[in-house]
Amino acid sequence: MDQRVQARIERQAVLTKPNPLQLWAIMDEAAVRRMVGGREVMREQAQHLARLADEPQVTLQLIPFGKGAHAGMTGSFVHMDFPDAQDPELVYVDTPAGDLFLESEAEIRRYKSMFEHLQAVALGPDDSAELLDSVCRSE
Repeated sequence: MDQRVQARIERQAVLTKPNPLQLWAIMDEAAVRRMVGGREVMREQAQHLARLADEPQVTLQLIPFGKGAHAGMTGSFVHMDFPDAQDPELVYVDTPAGDLFLESEAEIRRYKSMFEHLQAVALGPDDSAELLDSVCRSE
């Protein structure tokens, strides 16, 4: 578990270094509302996300409960696209059975389509920031 936490901390650092990566994250409202670790931990997490969403290289959208079922409910994924043509576009899926790296055109197309659907269903960045702010105040 400690190794997984350390790996996530190191991955987060690429968002704040010089010439940072671009991140477009879409999250279900449950990710910021479901109590994990207690109220103070939840408040700190929501505040961290709010600060991160203020960064110019980060776009954060939330899918509110009121939108109902959506394509992202099957689990999280990360679509990665690289500026160097030598680096293949890929999708990373973290599963209980292990990490998957998908590279076929069909798989990439399927996940890109799913991401576009999630973008359409989610609140825009400004409305997402308001929802996140309300979570910070209520937790």
